Amino acid sequence: MPQVTKFKRAWLSRRDDNGDELNLWLKQGSKETTFQCTLCKTSDLDCANQEYSAIYQHMNTKNHKANKNSLKDNSLLAIRTLKPQTVSIANDNNSGILVIDNSQNSTLLPFNDQITKAEIVWALTVARRGFTYNSCDGIGEVFKSMFPDSKIAQQFNMQSKKISYVMSHGIGPYFHRELVKKIKSREKFVLCIDEQTNNQSKKQLDLLVKFWSNDDGLVVTRYYKSILLGHAQASVLQSAICDAFKTDGINLKRLLMLGRDNPSVNITLENLIDQKLKKLGSGLLFLGSCNLHVVHNGFKAGLSSTSWYVENVCTDIYSWFKQSPARKEDLADVINDFGDVVEKTLLYFTITRWVLLGKVISRVLELWDPLNEYFLNFLPRIQKSQLNKNEKYEKIKSNLTSNVVKIRLQFVLFLCENIFDRFLTWFQQEEPLIHLLYRELSELFYLILAQFLKYDFIVGKSGGDLCDIDFKLNEKQLNSKNIRIGICKNITYFFIFVLIETLSFKGERTRKQLNALTQQEREDFFKDIRNIYHGISKYFKLNLPLKNSFIRDLQILHPSMKNAQDVDQIIRVARGVPDLLIDNEIDYLRNEWLAYCIEVIDPKWIIKNKQTDSSGHEHITYHRIDFYWNNIFEITTTNGRPKYPVLTKLIKNILIISHGNADVERGFSINENIISSNRSLLSQLSINSLRTTYDTVKNSNGGYSHNVCACLTI
Repeated sequence: MPQVTKFKRAWLSRRDDNGDELNLWLKQGSKETTFQCTLCKTSDLDCANQEYSAIYQHMNTKNHKANKNSLKDNSLLAIRTLKPQTVSIANDNNSGILVIDNSQNSTLLPFNDQITKAEIVWALTVARRGFTYNSCDGIGEVFKSMFPDSKIAQQFNMQSKKISYVMSHGIGPYFHRELVKKIKSREKFVLCIDEQTNNQSKKQLDLLVKFWSNDDGLVVTRYYKSILLGHAQASVLQSAICDAFKTDGINLKRLLMLGRDNPSVNITLENLIDQKLKKLGSGLLFLGSCNLHVVHNGFKAGLSSTSWYVENVCTDIYSWFKQSPARKEDLADVINDFGDVVEKTLLYFTITRWVLLGKVISRVLELWDPLNEYFLNFLPRIQKSQLNKNEKYEKIKSNLTSNVVKIRLQFVLFLCENIFDRFLTWFQQEEPLIHLLYRELSELFYLILAQFLKYDFIVGKSGGDLCDIDFKLNEKQLNSKNIRIGICKNITYFFIFVLIETLSFKGERTRKQLNALTQQEREDFFKDIRNIYHGISKYFKLNLPLKNSFIRDLQILHPSMKNAQDVDQIIRVARGVPDLLIDNEIDYLRNEWLAYCIEVIDPKWIIKNKQTDSSGHEHITYHRIDFYWNNIFEITTTNGRPKYPVLTKLIKNILIISHGNADVERGFSINENIISSNRSLLSQLSINSLRTTYDTVKNSNGGYSHNVCACLTI
């Protein structure tokens, strides 16, 4: 009986008669005694008896040689990436699979598959760049004209109807299925939601998910789905979300928390989902609404406690030029006469982003002198008759000639630039920052109180203790001479003990303007300032989560908090996460934390880059917190097993907790690009497919369509 021969991996390194490596088309079959030719798309071929001769016979068949020659007549498929990967043309079960893989190896494809690959890359580009489907009509003819020597270009065909079908029924659903697989493989994920009215005059509910990606070794935020709605009551939203999970086979118990802003409908939605989870023996983690919105609304509450209406001052000036190219040109000419003024464009104030009012005011103040020249001298000289009884002009003129208005603008700019901007800029990042949220909110509130309260009443206080301060008591107030109304530009502060010292250097920018005010105007100004600080403090006291012990305990995730004395803190965190760790795992967690506390940490896990400038100042760039913890997770025992399995499970599902809703809101600009005014007929399926594909390409290497790794059925 002849000996049975198994497929040998050494055969892959052999070469054919033309000198080409066999691994370009040869692979083991579904059994150990078979092989497959991915070039000819064969099923299993037997090599049990003939050994390598069976492969040699196949490579000399007429069909194989024809396929090989067709490839030589056309360009080879070779895509580069930073990470070398093993690639294949077909999987073991389906020979009708086209693999677009970012490998440093050259992968040979039959000519027809090369055309399909080119069409797929173009479809990915359409989604990423926001091209309309109709813009693809005739694109094949354009490529033929541009690349007359390319046989692929001559066969390229991607008209509007075809790309619409491919996107909605091929590429988009494929990427969505891949995302669902990743979600289903995780213990927990976070759902971030927000809605807007799109260009179809429909309410579009966008759903994003945050989860730990084992492939990337960090927390990722991915677009999940959009749902178009008419009525958007909480019960409707709950049904839509739960139905989406059910359709995709996602267990609702994997949902850790809801990342949301603060409308009452979202609060009700959160409660409805929690009630549903309670029936399943689980529950949601409640951490309140997006703190970015809380900070914006706190700033708004302060300004609303006065009758300043500085936002209207800026909006009136902006609207004067908005729809008039002639007025814009006249203003530009006036600005040019000043020589040293660079900026010429006024900015628009968005009412939902109150702190961004600072950037609008900054531009108005930069153009203050040219604006005075334009409205007070140029217009009366050129258009005197047209200005008679023009209420908007009279209002703008009154504001520009008012010393009170200017000092109000300078004070609001001080608040934005030196107190609020840093927090909002930092927490709009996509990386996990939940471990820093408590401290940063505490410092923000402390900084507000430090502007108008005596130092003795706030020193040494932080977190929830700040909420217990009665900030309205007269004996605690700074007098008008010492209350902070403006500090010099470009002062940076990082820690609480530095903040007070820094803010003691009161800038002269705002105070110099006080000399131009009457005694009554000065008294009213300081009274309003105190009301603004009180309004912000009152809102923060009621809405900041500084009494939330869970958020406070999450600070332990910071590398500097690696302390055996804080073991109870990590235990409290573990108990606070619904339906994650069982009792035995929490017991193991204590021992793992104690072992982690004596672990020797490589500084490279924390510090990404360190540089010294020409002045001798050191600048340090830190890694993301998930980069640090991923290195901890990879530590093994002497026998090769993970050293911290329970700690790994816990931290992976803590770092995904949302610190704000900026990720969802960034998607609104993507929606406006995809669902533009001339694409108002896009179906929900098309919208989902375009957004899913956009998100996939964006998160591929460099965000380019030709770098996407995909395996698409053809």
